[in-house]
Amino acid sequence: MATTAVTAALILLAGCGGDDKKSDSGSENNGGTSTSSPTPSAPAFPTFDPPMAFTASAAYPVPDWEGRAMFDEAMPGMVGQVALVANYRGVTGRDVVDPSTAWEVKSTAADTTTVNDASKPMAVKVDGKDVAVMAYAEADKGNGTQKPQGLVLVQWIDVATGQKLAEVSTPVSTVDGSFGNPELKNVQYDPETGQVAIGVSASDRLIVKTRFATVYADPTTKKSTVVPGVLPGAVHGGVLAGAKAESKENANDAGVVLVDGASGKVTKQIPLKQGDVEPLTGGAKHAFFYGTLYSRNTMKDVGSLYSVDLSTGTVVKSVPGLPEGGGYDCTWDHASSIVCRDSAPSGQHEIFGLDDSTGKKTWGWTTESGERVVPRVTAAYHGVVYVQTEKQAVLMDAKTGEDLPGASPSGTPSGSPSADETPSSSDSPSDGNSSTASGTPSDQKSAGGSDMSLYDGKLGSPGAVSPYGGVYTQLPQGSGFGSSDLRAVLVYLKPSA
Repeated sequence: MATTAVTAALILLAGCGGDDKKSDSGSENNGGTSTSSPTPSAPAFPTFDPPMAFTASAAYPVPDWEGRAMFDEAMPGMVGQVALVANYRGVTGRDVVDPSTAWEVKSTAADTTTVNDASKPMAVKVDGKDVAVMAYAEADKGNGTQKPQGLVLVQWIDVATGQKLAEVSTPVSTVDGSFGNPELKNVQYDPETGQVAIGVSASDRLIVKTRFATVYADPTTKKSTVVPGVLPGAVHGGVLAGAKAESKENANDAGVVLVDGASGKVTKQIPLKQGDVEPLTGGAKHAFFYGTLYSRNTMKDVGSLYSVDLSTGTVVKSVPGLPEGGGYDCTWDHASSIVCRDSAPSGQHEIFGLDDSTGKKTWGWTTESGERVVPRVTAAYHGVVYVQTEKQAVLMDAKTGEDLPGASPSGTPSGSPSADETPSSSDSPSDGNSSTASGTPSDQKSAGGSDMSLYDGKLGSPGAVSPYGGVYTQLPQGSGFGSSDLRAVLVYLKPSA
């Protein structure tokens, strides 16, 4: 039976924000020659750059798995035309143009290795291909005469085929029981080259004799470099910018360094004279940092924003809206803007935008500074910021911070299931034409593994975006919630404008 179409659309803009180009991924052109009776081609798939309106089109089950760690959450990603979901186990991809195409790449195949941490899927280009990058922190218990060691594993995956283009495993620590297990602090990546810079720490010291370090890895050379005492703020064209901690307590000499990624050599020292410097994120031209310095007059930390030009090392200083911020989570739109939101779970909140071309703060507000609420940022892409308020998903202009005009999202779609139509825990979704427990085929399920009866009918803001749409995760609902079957549901949003 045909898959039920979800009719509710998340129309966040009155007009299209990009070119309404069509993908030819599902079409046949007979090698470019025409005949008198051409073979009917599949409907062209709509793409928008950036997408500014969505329809919930598919819901993929994310099964729970034996041995899952407490903090192992499902993380969505969107690389080209492939919707991704990742966890410590690995990453799974589903082609949204051809939903029958699906693959999984596991984080590790060794029985002696456990995964302690994983990054979100990162979208890059390698040799013109759409590639997903995954980084894992692992502990290898060793076998034979090999000693236990902590590793940072990086995989570059061709999303069209699900095949690994490259893989680099870098030893970063020794492991003695629970001590020495590495953890990921933060990840920066270059979408143009696929180069990554991964901040890593360990419960004991790393093999480079520091608490923190950066692992730089390149898919072309398939080599890595460990830069001690540095957490990455940006990587672009082989240049790494990172935060350097104080030389000793109360020295107030924390700053930034520029590093040649391939060799690990520091090429420039940039003193900021701060007590602490935390990396935010970087674009193609600048890296951004948040510095704090204790004031003896006020007996409080004073926060400042810094940008560093990746070519010259030139510094631009800005002032955050909150006098005592607790840190920020930032997202680059892969164009010219970075948007940041404070990471505090409660209290006053702040949101602001940074210009990658100038390194300057361009807009921002706090819960104290005006009538606008501070939304939760879920994604940014090519000039658009995707945010979520308590009531609805909203689009914002990445350059100005202004709301983009559009209608509010509609409610539960007419094609979504009611509460009594939610599948029971025995209705485990699978690839192929699934059927309900009674044996009657379900209109909600498709041959591609999507099961729209898992969708809760509440359209959310995408957590990852490409011209082919967006994805986010929701909790399982209905009678299946709380069972051991599903950990999450991956909702795919098809672009409609």
